[in-house]
Amino acid sequence: MKALIILAHPNPQSFNAAVLGTVKEELGKKGAEVKVKDLYAMQWNPVLSASDFQQMLSGKTPDDIAREQTDVAWADTLVIISPIWWYSFPAILKGYIDRVLGQGFAYEYTASGPRGLLTGKRAAVITTTGADENTAKQTGMMDAINTSIVNGIFSFCGFSDMKYHNSYAVPMVSDEERQKMLEQVRAFVKAL
Repeated sequence: MKALIILAHPNPQSFNAAVLGTVKEELGKKGAEVKVKDLYAMQWNPVLSASDFQQMLSGKTPDDIAREQTDVAWADTLVIISPIWWYSFPAILKGYIDRVLGQGFAYEYTASGPRGLLTGKRAAVITTTGADENTAKQTGMMDAINTSIVNGIFSFCGFSDMKYHNSYAVPMVSDEERQKMLEQVRAFVKAL
């Protein structure tokens, strides 16, 4: 397995960082080759600019995008670790997706409609929410995430298998509960 992990949390001491450690440990036990992209540590530019468009229209992919596309192409498994803010990913991760999973690389338009180009790959999305499970489900947050993120992005781009796991009410629970959440993440990764 070749796994590319993308972390989108600004605090290196966050629960999301602990999730990253757990994911790396479990993938290591599986003998996976692992690359990690910590978007905040990288100071990733999330803005898909007019310059980006102009370069792509002229047949040149901007260097920072090309480097990321090389790593996405290398991986057979893409693991996203992110909080959910305002029913979606943080802007830095959305900008990574906007810039890296672009037309001609992740998908194309054909006479019969859009076609994903990243076939044969798996996506594992691991998120955290401040909302408890009941609130997240009653408000439609989880449906929105599954529709717009898990299926809307990865299915559209041709990923053949998508798995999703969320840890609820992370800031509101005890350290003991967060340790149990990390064990749930561990089980989720083992099942990949």
